[in-house]
Amino acid sequence: MKQNKNKGNRMEIVYQKNKDKQPVYDMYQEIFEDPEPFAQYYFEEIYATNQVILAEEDNKILGMIHLNPYHIRAGKKTYTLNYIVAVAVWKEYRRRGIMAEMLKKCFNDMHEQQQPFTYLMPANKAYYEPFQFRFVMDWEETMIDDHNILYTDDTTDRNHKIVHIMAEDYQTIQNFLERFMEQYKIYTVPDEPYLRRLEKESQSGDGSLLAYYEDDLLQGVFAESFEEDEVYIRWAYSLEPEHMINQIKQRHKGKKIYITEGNLFKGNSTGKDFIQSKKVPKIMARITNLAAWGDILQGKNDFTFRILVKDPYIKDQNGVFQFQCLNHKISIQRADIPQDETLDIHTTDAQGWEDEISIDELTQVFFDYDAGQILKEHEYLKDIVPAGPIYISEEV
Repeated sequence: MKQNKNKGNRMEIVYQKNKDKQPVYDMYQEIFEDPEPFAQYYFEEIYATNQVILAEEDNKILGMIHLNPYHIRAGKKTYTLNYIVAVAVWKEYRRRGIMAEMLKKCFNDMHEQQQPFTYLMPANKAYYEPFQFRFVMDWEETMIDDHNILYTDDTTDRNHKIVHIMAEDYQTIQNFLERFMEQYKIYTVPDEPYLRRLEKESQSGDGSLLAYYEDDLLQGVFAESFEEDEVYIRWAYSLEPEHMINQIKQRHKGKKIYITEGNLFKGNSTGKDFIQSKKVPKIMARITNLAAWGDILQGKNDFTFRILVKDPYIKDQNGVFQFQCLNHKISIQRADIPQDETLDIHTTDAQGWEDEISIDELTQVFFDYDAGQILKEHEYLKDIVPAGPIYISEEV
């Protein structure tokens, strides 16, 4: 869709109200060039329920951001948080600050809605680091094929089967997966709507959501999809991981199988010398409501301190905050509400806080990701128990 520049008109940042699919679809496909089956899945299943922020000028779309809602368990609460995807600006309108204006609106609206953070999977981290996003999770990606000598199959006397999961079994599958989620402090809730979406996404890649049984007992779950002669597997959790790997290998003889995260290789040592596994930084996050983290974090000891938090995009988060911990429970509250809104916080009395830190540094500390140097420079933060590990496995 060709856009005409007209610098005389005022650009507006708005939420798409009428859900006019075609111009958004055209922009999405021209910029991202997804395979048609996946694009159809995305616009039928996700676009139908998400929010889209548009940068418009003279009723023409200049840029867009999709906010895809997911249920995220963080601490003892379940939040509906926004996964940011499809951040796009037409080529002829780039370098005009449009992306920054759209993200600023996203951040401040999320702050008002008391969403503790937002997250995304970057095509290039350099696009998002200026907006205080930082990596918070690596994906462990493992490749197996016929040349991997992994495990000896000692279960020949058992009845194995891998079957398609029916919608009426989603509650059983959720209960099964939730057992594995207990190890994470932050994770995507594998509830029935999520499993339905995961099934549809797998189908867009000619795959399915599958269950592994031994002697009619549920022993594992995984989602598979295909790209030419390669197999891609996510959400692979099993009570018998070695057995399930063998069954997956037999199911896809002669093909390379790429397994992302899950528990199939964690804690297993047999055959690890024969597999290709690597950790890849995948998920970036940004704190959008600092005070909300009081319900997620815990403290090692009682403490009280004040720090100047620097956040250039969320005004209500740019200032002095008091961190307090009593009996391991943390509260985080703004401690300096200036009467004069034009007041530059950096010119106020320096005795009001002990230290200063950026919101992206706090993100790394809270998620316990590459935070060693930050904790050396701000040792008082070591009394905070971070909210890791995390499990986020969404593509869109």
